[in-house]
Amino acid sequence: MIQITDKAMCCGCTACVNACPVQCIVMRRDKDEGFDYPVANPDICIGCGRCESVCPVLAPAQPCKSVTAYAVRCDSNVGGSSSGGVFPALAKAVIDEGGVIFGAVMEPDMIAGHAEADTLEEVERMRGSKYVQSDMYSVMSDVKEYLKNGRKVLFTGTPCQVAGLNKYLGAHSEDLITVDIACHGVPGPGLWKMYVDALEKRHGARMTSVDFRDKSKGWRHYCFKTSYGQKDVCVKAVDDPYMALFMQDMTLRPSCYSCPARNGRSHSDLTLSDLWSVRNTVPELNDDRGVSGVLVNSAVGGELLRSIDASFMKEVPVDNVMAENGGFAVSVAMPEKRAEFFEGLKVAGVDVYKHMMRYVVRKPLPQRMWRSFRSTLSSMKRRILK
Repeated sequence: MIQITDKAMCCGCTACVNACPVQCIVMRRDKDEGFDYPVANPDICIGCGRCESVCPVLAPAQPCKSVTAYAVRCDSNVGGSSSGGVFPALAKAVIDEGGVIFGAVMEPDMIAGHAEADTLEEVERMRGSKYVQSDMYSVMSDVKEYLKNGRKVLFTGTPCQVAGLNKYLGAHSEDLITVDIACHGVPGPGLWKMYVDALEKRHGARMTSVDFRDKSKGWRHYCFKTSYGQKDVCVKAVDDPYMALFMQDMTLRPSCYSCPARNGRSHSDLTLSDLWSVRNTVPELNDDRGVSGVLVNSAVGGELLRSIDASFMKEVPVDNVMAENGGFAVSVAMPEKRAEFFEGLKVAGVDVYKHMMRYVVRKPLPQRMWRSFRSTLSSMKRRILK
């Protein structure tokens, strides 16, 4: 029976929940940091050990090196995507073959969860980054059922979610294609809810949508955009406390600091990332619109990627894709004040927004001025190239 005594030993993938033959495991949110963990009912458990055998933390897979890498852009999708617009193109290719897509969405109540789609209209909700761990519900069981019925499935998620799915399914199916992302970690749904509540209080209205990476001011200098009915609020990501603390690794899940799915251990078919090394790798696309770096980890992944309708696709060195992208091989270090930060959120009547701002580490003024200057240049360059 799975028992979480060390929270760093659970990535929250839900493989154990889906694998339990008597459904004695449920996910419960902890009161300390707002992450979900499995809790088993000992009165129902039959001691089969299935939950432990599918855990990607207790039984991590061996590392797997990427075969090739590509710089990719899909012009028809790039505007509404976080980077180069590859995911919608992959989804279209699978849907055209009668397949189904699984990916993260933001529900109307601002809860992040995994959903399924078999039309391009439904895929729209899955586009864009969601910087909060998504609720997987019964997704793994649903994927298994589709595969059992001979349906092609494209599953997208974080490396730990892909690793959990692969462990849960066991035998690999040719009809399953998994896609993960360059991930340095995930904040929890509990903190995200607290922040949504704080922003709604500040703006005096219910949040109706969120774009964690709005590119209206450029791909490199993206904004955190929230909407409250007819009112839009767009803040530089580095100036928003939720985004800033995420990028400073302050709010990540405990297991992210010793991630069991890094370094190819998720065994995904493709890995999507931002090609931040665009200036040196494909300078012809250095227009601040966004470029994807795609790692091909399997033959089936390469076949799908090469089948999409891409405006630009060029093979590039694997190291160029990994450059400036944290989290591929080595876990980030836990910040010294992380425990203090979460303890402060428990204080009755705490102003969540102000508390978070106190822990944001501001870069020195010269660096901020240089960043602002580069952002202005990028904006001017985009206007000239239009």
